[in-house]
Amino acid sequence: MLQRGITLLELLVTLAILSILLALGAPGFSRQVQQTRVSATTEELQSAIQLARATALSRNQRVTLRSRGSWEAGWEAFADINSNGLRDGAELLIFSGPALESVSISWNDPAGSYVSFIGTGVSRRVNGALQMGTFRICPTEGTGGRALTLAPSGRLRSSRLDDC
Repeated sequence: MLQRGITLLELLVTLAILSILLALGAPGFSRQVQQTRVSATTEELQSAIQLARATALSRNQRVTLRSRGSWEAGWEAFADINSNGLRDGAELLIFSGPALESVSISWNDPAGSYVSFIGTGVSRRVNGALQMGTFRICPTEGTGGRALTLAPSGRLRSSRLDDC
C-alpha cells in the first residue's frame, strides 16, 4: 500500500533545523533593524536642518530648529523674530518633527537644544557667535551610528560612527 505524507520524525527534524536557522539569523535581523532606524533618523534630522536653513534663506530671516527638551522627543522649526532661540506666542511654527524611538541623539554644542540660521543661511547662536558641532545618532542597543556635522557655513556632512 502506497502512503503519502511525512512522518512525525521527519516533521520534527525539519522543525529543529528551521529553529536553528532562525536562532542564527535573529541577531543579524535585529542589528539590521537598528541600523535602519539610525539611518532613517539621520535622514530625517538632516532634512529638518536643511529645510530650516533653506527657509531662513528664502525668508531672509532667522529660523531656529529647537528640540522639545531632547532631540529624541522631536523638534520644531519656527521664524525666530526676536532671535532668542525660544518660540514665543507670535512666532510662526514652520514645521515640526516626531518623537523618535530606539535611538539616542546628542549634540556637542554647548547650546545643544537648538540650531539657528540667519537670513544668509549661516548657522549662528542667538548671541551672534558661530554655531557648529556634531550630532551623534546612535542606536539605544548595539553599535554603529551616524554623525551629522554642521559647518559654520550652515552645511551638513554625514559620516559613520563606530564608537556609539
